[in-house]
Amino acid sequence: FLKQLGLHPNWQFVDVYGMDPELLSMVPRPVCAVLLLFPITEKYEVFRTEEEEKIKSQGQDVTSSVYFMKQTISNACGTIGLIHAIANNKDKMHFESGSTLKKFLEESASMSPEERARYLENYDVGTFFCLDLI
Repeated sequence: FLKQLGLHPNWQFVDVYGMDPELLSMVPRPVCAVLLLFPITEKYEVFRTEEEEKIKSQGQDVTSSVYFMKQTISNACGTIGLIHAIANNKDKMHFESGSTLKKFLEESASMSPEERARYLENYDVGTFFCLDLI
């Protein structure tokens, strides 16, 4: 999948089966990002809502060196996580010539998180996920 996005094939995604040292030792190194999946509970939703209100009222100082985009596309948390993981590790990633993902990241680099979300909504995602059937 990463190759289809234009990333050099020396990077991969693997499942992490737990946080115990024995299970973590099975994860190939080096690791430059971890995507966590967790159940959304009522307690989490209360916390998230409170944090969102706090940010709206007090603002939030986020360094420009962190690539972040809002998730506005339903059921796209994995895709957004993937974009975050790659965008925040561009210095380690090697993109193939003509990489659609590299182009998207370059074009959206100076945008706000909200603008990036709108840009992704309107981006020709077929170019992201086109499969080489030959």
